[in-house]
Amino acid sequence: MKNFICSKEKADQVEMCVLCGAETPYKFYEHIDMRYGYVEGCGQLCEKCYDMGTNREQLLVPASLIKTISNDSELGAKVRKLYWDSR
Repeated sequence: MKNFICSKEKADQVEMCVLCGAETPYKFYEHIDMRYGYVEGCGQLCEKCYDMGTNREQLLVPASLIKTISNDSELGAKVRKLYWDSR
């Protein structure tokens, strides 16, 4: 019974942004398809961090880009292009 109580307590907790640590409007139990700003493989982002129009210091790079480009120099150029395209 104690495990159920711990799980219920966690389910009622508010998700925090994985980038800046701010509270989000979502609880752990809310399905990710019903959320704004959830990035699979990364986690929940607040609206500010998710919005591409903000001046954030992090950049999300698609895993497919990393997997398909074996040349580090070429990968670096693609990541830099992603950075400038997001500005």
